[in-house]
Amino acid sequence: MLLVIMVLNLIDGICTAWGLSNEWIEEANPLLSSLSPLMILGTKVILSGLVWLLWKSNFPTRLTNVWRVVLSFVMFLYSGIFVLHMTWITMLL
Repeated sequence: MLLVIMVLNLIDGICTAWGLSNEWIEEANPLLSSLSPLMILGTKVILSGLVWLLWKSNFPTRLTNVWRVVLSFVMFLYSGIFVLHMTWITMLL
């Protein structure tokens, strides 16, 4: 799950930066909306790096049911964001 979250987060950062740079989309996340596209991408890269470090640690072997639920929720959210990005990208083509 951590690997999927990391990849979806990177895709989100790349698509968001691309869409914002070309003024095709607006950032919906209030925590990121004041940042430049490059800063958003940098933030996503750093977050993905932290997820990668977590994935490489012994955390995956210690997953409890609570963490499984939390990570499943995060994966569900990023999957929805991925679908949104793919929707606006296909509308551009």
